[in-house]
Amino acid sequence: MLSDRSPRWMRPSMNGSAGWSGVKGRLLSAASAVGLATRAHRQVPPLFPGLRLPNVTDAVAERIATSVVERSGREQEQPVDQPPAAVKDPPQPVDQPPAPPVKDPPQPVHQPSAPPVKVPPQPVHQPSAPPVKVPPQPVTPERQAVGRAAARLAFLSLGTVLGIGTVALVAVVLSRPAVSNAKALLDVELDIPEEASLPELDERSTIYDGDGNLLAVIDREVSRQTIALRRIPEHVRQAVITAEDRKFYEHEGYDVEGIGRALVANLQAGSVTEGGSTITQQLAKSEVGNERTLERKASELLYAMALEERFSKEELLERYLNQVYFGSRAYGIAAAAEEFFHTKPRNLNVTQAALLASLIRSPNSADPRDKVDLAMRRRNAVLQGMVEEGYIKAKRLPKLLKKPLGVKESSLRRTRRVPHVIDAVRREVLRTKQLGKSRKARERLFYYGGLRITTTLDLEMQRTASNTIRDYMPGTEPTAAIATVDPKTGAVKAIASGLGYKELEYDLPTQGRRQPGSAFKPFVYAAALQDGYPVEMKLSGRSPAYFEGVPGWERDCNTDDKDVCGVSNYGGSSYGDLDMREALKNSVNTAAAQLTLTLGAKRVAKLAGKMNIDIKAATNGQSTNSIGLGGLDQGVTALEMASAYAVFANSGKRVEPHLIAKVENRAGEVLYKAKPKATKVLDPVVDHALVDLMRGVVTGGTGTAAALPSWEVAGKTGTTQNHVDAWFVGYTPVLSTAVWVGHAKGQIEMPGMTGGALPASMWNSYMAKVLDGRKVVNFPEPDFNALASRLGDRSVRVPDVVRMMEEEALTALGKRKLIGEVRQVSSSAPQGTVVWQSPNPGDTGHPGETVYIGVSTGYVPPPPPPPSSSSSGSSEKKSNDKPAEEEPAPEEDTGDSGGGGGGRGGGDGGGRGGGGGGGGD
Repeated sequence: MLSDRSPRWMRPSMNGSAGWSGVKGRLLSAASAVGLATRAHRQVPPLFPGLRLPNVTDAVAERIATSVVERSGREQEQPVDQPPAAVKDPPQPVDQPPAPPVKDPPQPVHQPSAPPVKVPPQPVHQPSAPPVKVPPQPVTPERQAVGRAAARLAFLSLGTVLGIGTVALVAVVLSRPAVSNAKALLDVELDIPEEASLPELDERSTIYDGDGNLLAVIDREVSRQTIALRRIPEHVRQAVITAEDRKFYEHEGYDVEGIGRALVANLQAGSVTEGGSTITQQLAKSEVGNERTLERKASELLYAMALEERFSKEELLERYLNQVYFGSRAYGIAAAAEEFFHTKPRNLNVTQAALLASLIRSPNSADPRDKVDLAMRRRNAVLQGMVEEGYIKAKRLPKLLKKPLGVKESSLRRTRRVPHVIDAVRREVLRTKQLGKSRKARERLFYYGGLRITTTLDLEMQRTASNTIRDYMPGTEPTAAIATVDPKTGAVKAIASGLGYKELEYDLPTQGRRQPGSAFKPFVYAAALQDGYPVEMKLSGRSPAYFEGVPGWERDCNTDDKDVCGVSNYGGSSYGDLDMREALKNSVNTAAAQLTLTLGAKRVAKLAGKMNIDIKAATNGQSTNSIGLGGLDQGVTALEMASAYAVFANSGKRVEPHLIAKVENRAGEVLYKAKPKATKVLDPVVDHALVDLMRGVVTGGTGTAAALPSWEVAGKTGTTQNHVDAWFVGYTPVLSTAVWVGHAKGQIEMPGMTGGALPASMWNSYMAKVLDGRKVVNFPEPDFNALASRLGDRSVRVPDVVRMMEEEALTALGKRKLIGEVRQVSSSAPQGTVVWQSPNPGDTGHPGETVYIGVSTGYVPPPPPPPSSSSSGSSEKKSNDKPAEEEPAPEEDTGDSGGGGGGRGGGDGGGRGGGGGGGGD
């Protein structure tokens, strides 16, 4: 029943019944009037020649047809002496001359469109005789068509055939000159929309590397790529027109004969098996829906007419070829050509075009990969139709019919060469606000917007990274991750993992957070130099070191195992006092811990955050003193570390890392383009000095395995407590790369693994390949005089450090930017206690000046023995006083250890780190 929510061109008018019974009655009474109006306007030929209805006798059909004729007023009941207008050979009245004589017995006049009817002999020349009852006469095609249509309407209530029978009646009145007549007959408003449009099609997106190589096609449910009609060969268009709408270029949106043919087929089948929709009607369905109702079908026909008025045939055909579904998730001719034949539409031959056209009617029931015979029959039927339409010469047909289908395996269109990279691209799209107001809008655009996304990825570098991991880590556990960033632009060049989707659902280089160990120490030294601390600042290298008042780093940290208290260096190695250069070069944990306390953990965290580390995610919002040793609550990713070290390689300027270079829509318009913006984080003087310090790690420190023969390399190793994670993060002036080695599950020991071993070697192998052939660029020369001048001439007051422990005293002096110089002295005071200082507390000094402190050895030498009584005094016995204890020579360093401050994933391999703090080598 029509309702108020019906389209406005289908709503009941005010001058008639709104109920279905009223509409049904008018449809019945209007049947032959509809046919007359159509023939007058369109000159449509008979629709149903030779039709025979199942389960309906010709006599019943004739009676229904006669009833319809009477109701419509087009044809009044004729007396026997006047022939009905619609009968070709009417029975002759008795007062008229007989029909031309025929041989005995009389034969019916031959009528090809109707079966012969036997006519009994008629009385001759008896004008006074009453009219003789005439047996049923042959029915002409025209009358037969009206009768069948009326009969079809009589069975509207039988079920599924209701809609199609109604369509046959509605279709013939759908031209603007006939709409007003139909409105009067049906009491239904039938207004053709003044404007009609076609909704934008969903289209797949594509992703490319920086050189334009296809990386992936994004087609969640719809694989479609729209193309212009001019790029579709003529024989492909002809095949589709033959299969779907042979009168496409002749009709005005609907095909009366097509509807009639579908009606006949459905009547004969006893169910709805075939539709009569034109290409234009199928396009109209996208606007009015697919519901099988009279209201919806009439709306479809009206909308199709409106589309024909607004768009040209070429525009409608182009839209149809891009919209129609061919099966296997392929929407549109471009996706279908790619899916079934791995080619472009321009390369399709005639048989391929015919096969694709045959799939449109029922794409799921005739998959050419599964049902070859059925697909072959349907394809050949289209080829035969193309011959009938004159598109193919008949002499070619036999050869074409014998050709195999030639369908390929599932297309490469869904191949994802670098699946984890594609996921990273998706996450970046969802973060890019220029691509949509909401996350939901951006996600829909990504999957259905037909985007062309150009990434910064270098496919060759990506392959080299993957191959390097495979060469060094052939198994799945442990594994590795590599990330490379261009320091100047922030462009991500490679993010490779040793594990794929089958082994790991997340991406290690971009999502795998791991403890960085000593690879985090450069941020501590950078913060110190940026704040004006001199490179010559003395730091204690003794191990273990204790810091009273710091949880986990105290001498007595109130744990069951006193050996975990304080901070220890890797392997327990102990050093004397070192300046920043030596401390970083040898990755001394105790020095880094002291420097962190001098600066404050928040200062270190703030700088790391400015240098592309997601510090909130890394620390879970909790920055403890162990941050200087790499003890973070959640850890960092390889991409974050490569991006942060890229700041060092770029003279202290930060560029946000990005994987997307440009995003274009389906029309080629640029929706987004990355605009790298450099932000100063470190003073260039500070940065160049720090780079020089980090070069020492590679030339003579813990990272010598990473050294390249032609390029200057700076970097830092990192190994976490119990050898759980191992890192080497390094850079040249043109590329910054982080290499991580560990287990995907995390917290699994790798005995003997250090950052200076396998990770540094992998870094070397990978970078040697990707830098091969590039022009060598050197780092800027450091200016230490300019660095020293940053201290200024302001005066500072010397603090009182007597009775402090050595580490505390050096920290207190460091906070005033004074250099503490330790002198070991014999004293009964506890070992490590400051017993004197010079200058004295309260004196005035300047930043960078040295303050000497005497630190107790905890040993008091015995008094000298009295002079010998036998001595003549000619000579004095040498004193046997034990000299002050000297600092033992440092052991060969293979790394450093960590500790401190309650961070998770603590100290470095072999070293002690109170409170589970991080460390490194």
